[in-house]
Amino acid sequence: CLECGHENSTPNLEECPKCGSKHIDKLQRITGYLVGTTDRWNNAKLAELNDRVVHN
Repeated sequence: CLECGHENSTPNLEECPKCGSKHIDKLQRITGYLVGTTDRWNNAKLAELNDRVVHN
């Protein structure tokens, strides 16, 4: 969360569960690299992100 600093690993999080802010940044690992935002990803990479399976 860019407001309160809370970190969370919940996928597809749209707001901070601690303070409720929508001012959050998401880190994703794609093709071996960590990236800070998906805003500029092309449609193929966004589809890859949505098709991922989360393993616990």
